[in-house]
Amino acid sequence: MIDSSIIQILVVIGLPYAFSALRSLTAKAPPPSPLQRLGKQGAQKIPVAVTRWNKFVGVLLTLTLMYHLAALTFQTPRDIFKTLGLPADCPNFILHQSWRERAAVDSTFMTRFPESLRERFKAMESRWLYMVFGHDTFLGCDHCSESSDYLLYLVPGAMAAYVGSAVLLGMATTATSHLNKYRTWGLAALGVFSGLEYAAISRGIDAGSLSSYMVLDGTGGALGAHRIRHGCLATMTLVIIGMLWRSNRAGASGPRDEVEILSDLCQAQEAMIGRHRALQLARVASLRDPLLRKQFVEYWKKREVEHGILLSDLEYKEARDQAMSRIDVESVIQEANEYIESIVKTGERVADEVESESVPAEQKKNA
Repeated sequence: MIDSSIIQILVVIGLPYAFSALRSLTAKAPPPSPLQRLGKQGAQKIPVAVTRWNKFVGVLLTLTLMYHLAALTFQTPRDIFKTLGLPADCPNFILHQSWRERAAVDSTFMTRFPESLRERFKAMESRWLYMVFGHDTFLGCDHCSESSDYLLYLVPGAMAAYVGSAVLLGMATTATSHLNKYRTWGLAALGVFSGLEYAAISRGIDAGSLSSYMVLDGTGGALGAHRIRHGCLATMTLVIIGMLWRSNRAGASGPRDEVEILSDLCQAQEAMIGRHRALQLARVASLRDPLLRKQFVEYWKKREVEHGILLSDLEYKEARDQAMSRIDVESVIQEANEYIESIVKTGERVADEVESESVPAEQKKNA
């Protein structure tokens, strides 16, 4: 079961990533590059198909947000005890009397709450299962007799809700390349939401009895899971709508430009530097400990012996010399230098064109 210590560990681990994601959302746009200053040649136009797709996805996200808000506000899980205004641990004769009085006034009452449900409420354990797993699960699962059976019965419905949100996340980030990096964050958030919902159900199961469950005051069981699911999914849908609106307003759809590619390269390089520093730190820590230092030295001695045996093998030497003879290192280096020179010349030519086009415009303004 998920307890408070595990939640604290997850929060501590995920807090730096949450700060970096928030900083990337609030960061200012980079200055335009020389290719973007060229006008029609460098500027990127948003395709009509992409705009229509984003509008369609925006409508779906808006409807999904309205559904979750309505479910969170108006469509609370059905509860016979709240309908009758009775506590869940009330005596049987009071429950039966209120049941008959309500059925005499409301003709649809027995349709929503059949007579068989009242008979099952004679046992307090049945009332506890009813409060933990909800009205629909308690009546819908005919073969369920234990809490594990009811829990398995809830899995398909919960999975359908989270899979639907994952599909909407994929649709929202398909046509907009700048939002592709948020898919991992969205899937991680869905995993956290499902874990919180499972924790709410687990709190009701861990109560073990109706009297212990009533102390939770709606934070566990079906009611708590309902609030967590629709509240978290509504928040996530609102965040996706905001990111999609921000990307459309900034014109960030379509192919990736050189600024974004360089930004991704910088992030990859920072990750490589971080891994290298972590490796150095682990090596220093291992050399400070006597046992780890001994194991470290023995490991590299073993690797050196294995490498020496490999180099002394005649078949390996022949295969290596044959492979190196097929590779013309000088021609590869020459082609690489030519390729680099062509890239540099292309960049200089683009810069000269930008300067030549900007000078007449400034002269016209001065005139």
